[in-house]
Formats: sequence, C-alpha cells, structure tokens
Amino acid sequence: MSSKIVVCAGSGGVGKTTCAAALGVRAAQLGRRVLVLTVDPARRLATALGLDLSDPNDREVKLQGVSGKMSAAVIDSKHVFDTFIRRHSNQAELVARIMKNRLYQQLSTTLSGSQEFTAVERLLEAVESNQYDLIILDTPPTKHAVDFFTAPQRINALFQDSITRWFMAPGSGLGGGIFSGLISRGTKLALKSLETLTGGPFIEELVDFFAAIRSVQKVLQERSSRAYDLLRNPDTRFIVVTSFDQAKLLEACYLKDELKRLGFRFEAVVINRAFPIGLSAEAETHPSPSSDSNSVALDKVRKFYKSFKEYYAFRYSLYEDFVKNVGSEVVMVRVPEYQKDIYGTEDLVSLATLLGSPSADKAEGMK
Repeated sequence: MSSKIVVCAGSGGVGKTTCAAALGVRAAQLGRRVLVLTVDPARRLATALGLDLSDPNDREVKLQGVSGKMSAAVIDSKHVFDTFIRRHSNQAELVARIMKNRLYQQLSTTLSGSQEFTAVERLLEAVESNQYDLIILDTPPTKHAVDFFTAPQRINALFQDSITRWFMAPGSGLGGGIFSGLISRGTKLALKSLETLTGGPFIEELVDFFAAIRSVQKVLQERSSRAYDLLRNPDTRFIVVTSFDQAKLLEACYLKDELKRLGFRFEAVVINRAFPIGLSAEAETHPSPSSDSNSVALDKVRKFYKSFKEYYAFRYSLYEDFVKNVGSEVVMVRVPEYQKDIYGTEDLVSLATLLGSPSADKAEGMK
C-alpha cells in the first residue's frame, strides 16, 4: 500500500465503511500514519471501531501491536460548510447573517452535491495538514456511486457568477437582480407562497444566501479544482466495494468504466458478503466408508453439496463474468459473509488480515 490517498467507492449498503476501516487498520499494521474519513450517517465507522465519533475532529484508534498510527473522523457536512464559509469569506457581518439563514441551514446539508463537496473539502484539508502518510476516504452513500465524482462540478455550476448575479445585484439588497423585476410587477402573492418554504421572508434569506456564496465563489472554484486534481493524482487509488448481487455487480462495472474514463486510478475490487466457499471438490469422489451408517450420512452430505452447487451455479457464472469484465490487472478480493457483525478493533484486525492476504478470495470468514 504505497499510495497517499485511497478512495473507497461503491453504491450504498455494500460495506464501504467497514472495508475502509479495515484498510486503515492494515495501513497501521504496515507502519503508516493513517486517517479514515467517512460521511457515515448510520455511524457504522463508530460502531466498527467501538469509538464515540460524535464530534468532527480526528480521533486516534487504539490498536495493539502495530508500528503505525490510525485515526478516524466522521465528516459533518454542515460543520465543514460552516468552516469553509467562515475561513474564506472576507465579510464578517455577512458570515454572521448566513449562519442564521434558515435556507442556508437547509441547503448546506440537503443540497444535491453538498455531502460530496464537503467530503472532498475535508479530504483536501487533511492532506494539507501533513499529519498523515495515508488518508482513506469512504465516499458518501449515493444512489449512483458515480455522483460523487461529478458533485463538485455541480456545486461549482450552481454558484457560478452569472447565476448569483441573476439572483441579486451587488449591494442592492432586494432592489436588484430578478427580484427587482418580480416585485415591480406586483407578484406579492407568489412571493408570499415562497415564504412558506422557510416560514419567514424567503426572498431576503435567498438574497443573503447567494450573497454569502458569492463572497467565497472564487475560493470555492479553486478548492473544487484542486480537489479534483488531487483525486486524479497517480498517488490516489480507487477501490470499488460491491456485494455479490447482480445489480450491484453491474453498477460496479459501470463505476469501473467511469473511473477510467475520468482518468482516476482504479486499483482493486472488494466483493463483500460473497457467496460461501462450500465443500471441496474431493467430497464428491471420496470413497464411502465401510460403515453403513457413515455411508448413509455421507450420501446425504453429497446430495446437499450437489444441490448447494446447483443453487450457486448461476452466481458463480455472474462472478466469473464480472472478473472477465474488470480485467486481470485489477486486484480482486472476495470477503465471505461473516457469521456475526463486525464490531471493535479485534474484528477489524481479522478483516484487515484477510484484505491484505494474497489468497483473500479463499478465506473462510469469521468463526
């Protein structure tokens, strides 16, 4: 693991967060100073590590017998957005107003692309701190994983200068931009309907929102561009996490193609909760024991094994097709479905050992 940034990508519900945490443990085992970052609305990282990650600061993970150091943090999108506005706006009075703006409070967490933008911004801040040899980013849960890579551009497009000018004229309050025309035409009824969206003076809050965004517009564009370049850096590797499900595998193939098209370095695939390994092939040809009772028992085992293989035959073919599609140059790791939930660093160490093993796809899982 020689890269400086590892991005775990994939659709929601495939175990990205747990895999990211296990990779962090593995990096610490190899002597590296590593930070694991995740948006993690379900707090899976905190559960896996057995830590309280309720605040946005980096927290050290206590690991026994490792030469490196592991830290973890849950990305609080609103906290990152607030910090970004405060740090880069040169208008203190406007910053104070925007923090009270109900529209901003909603959009800073629910606006399409806000989680993705803040995740990349938080990643950039961690890189600039120079505290870590490796940063592992668990991408936000999205319906389509590729949305993560286009979100910063969407945020940029929304707050470009032409749009903010359309909403307001510099220093004119409600007297400029589109609102001037609206009010002069007496569309008070329409404006009153819009006010119900925030329960207050909607237009005034909207003007304040775009005024604040305009104050950090150039910095936002610069940071988005720098973060995008960081993701395309050769030292940044992408790992696609998926599960053994036809729809998830198809999406993983699509994501793989998009990563390559966008110029990102696609390194490995982790198939989480893969199908059971089953019995060895020798079980079908092994001679029956002399005891009749043992013979009957073995016949039952063979029949079960045969039905077991038939049940998974289609799933095996899906896996084989997936491997051919991905290509032999990509590392492929299968993680069997564990018999219990992963909790605490001891379980993560077990998973980290599996992920770091050359024969990981032959592992039996936790007993």
